Amino acid sequence: MKKDSAIEFHCVNGECRQLLAFPFLSAGDETKVSCPACGREYVFDAALCGKFRKFARLVEAVRDAEEILGDTRVGLDIQGHSVQVPYRILLTRMNTFLTLDIGGARFNFRLRVEPLDDR
Repeated sequence: MKKDSAIEFHCVNGECRQLLAFPFLSAGDETKVSCPACGREYVFDAALCGKFRKFARLVEAVRDAEEILGDTRVGLDIQGHSVQVPYRILLTRMNTFLTLDIGGARFNFRLRVEPLDDR
């Protein structure tokens, strides 16, 4: 995973909703991110930064298993219909989100990483 891979999230200021990004791999135990539009400051403590790093390791492990995952499919059964989606499509076409409960509110963090080769 590239060092400039970023976590993205929207500012929670209802009038702002600016998309913010920070390079979580280079983040320390406590990271501060300020919204460039409204100035709201976000502080990510060691526990949250640790979750981001664990999530990055999970994504990296999936990337390391790319060869075997090329032969793997994910099955979806919806209302009597079954669809098998090649795992590779999940890795190349879909966004990766980490949803965390922070202070009683749920936040979606999007992991921005380089896509796998689309073969």
